Amino acid sequence: MHSGSIERIFIRGTSWLGDAVMTLPALRRLRAAFPAAHLTLLATPRTAELFTAAPFVEEVIEYRRREAGLRAFAEAVKTMRARRYDLALLFQNAFEAALLAFLGGARLRIGYAAQGRSALLTHPLHHTPDHRNRHQTLDYLDIVIAAERACGLNPNVEQNTTPSLTATASHRSAAAALLERHGIQPGASGQPLIALNTGATNSRAKCWPADRYAALADRLADALNARLILIGAPSEREHAAQVIAQMQRARAVNLAGETNLNELIGVLDRAALLITNDTGPAHIAAALGRPTLTIFGPTNEFETAPLGVRAEIVRAPDIACARCMHRDCPIDHRCMTNLTAEDLLRRAVALLHQAEGKG
Repeated sequence: MHSGSIERIFIRGTSWLGDAVMTLPALRRLRAAFPAAHLTLLATPRTAELFTAAPFVEEVIEYRRREAGLRAFAEAVKTMRARRYDLALLFQNAFEAALLAFLGGARLRIGYAAQGRSALLTHPLHHTPDHRNRHQTLDYLDIVIAAERACGLNPNVEQNTTPSLTATASHRSAAAALLERHGIQPGASGQPLIALNTGATNSRAKCWPADRYAALADRLADALNARLILIGAPSEREHAAQVIAQMQRARAVNLAGETNLNELIGVLDRAALLITNDTGPAHIAAALGRPTLTIFGPTNEFETAPLGVRAEIVRAPDIACARCMHRDCPIDHRCMTNLTAEDLLRRAVALLHQAEGKG
């Protein structure tokens, strides 16, 4: 097919928030490659609101597969058949995503040949042997590059691999209202607003211990007179409460489970710093250009480190079993317990000073 004949493009988005942020460079490139096409993104409810801050697509459809079961899948197939998509890009690697594009009648279907999907794709892609040391943003960009080639375009080698988000007026006003309800005015009286994301929805092993976060909060309050908030998913609220209960001097507000995505984007945009486990909000803050310090232990920063001009990671040195990808540590969690509150405080202060132009 010629690129000029591509009128409708279907994109199956990823399921996790961090992964969705990492697709932003690919969506930006897709928009540039097919400027006249109508882009439809099928996204889970947890990620759909993200794309209001990334104007690369004309339409976002919520895919409520988990909530509505097979009925949601059947409705998606029906919608695709009615719209007669020319091209389907599958950022999600699940078998169901390829089956949806196949049954939905998309003429070109491009994605990775994972989970036995090759027969359902017109252009199956294969990971390189070293893909575990390659950032995920490049995988999504490669899908778009494959689409360009399939449509007769000559892909430009240069590509921007850094996700970028801009908080809208809606994000900012939603965050202001939320913070004001809790008596928080960011920047008031010289108090920097620092957010802590202490949990992790899909992995206990990714969590730096609660007592370490509590000790860090006390030190941030002492050293920086910081105003502290804890963020996270509803499933992480109890963990955040445990952190607050162990603080000796700092005061903090538990916002875990209280923010929708609009509010979360706005809150992170107003924060002076986010200190977090390897979770979705880390990618949002980094894409917003906010100072972000992400703690890595069992997960692989070469694949999934948040990317941004003020994004940094911290990892305990000389841990042989690091990057094991276990969701529960089978031994002593040394990749996390070998990091102290003082380690994080030093990095946090340095990152803040760098953002403020003090060093």
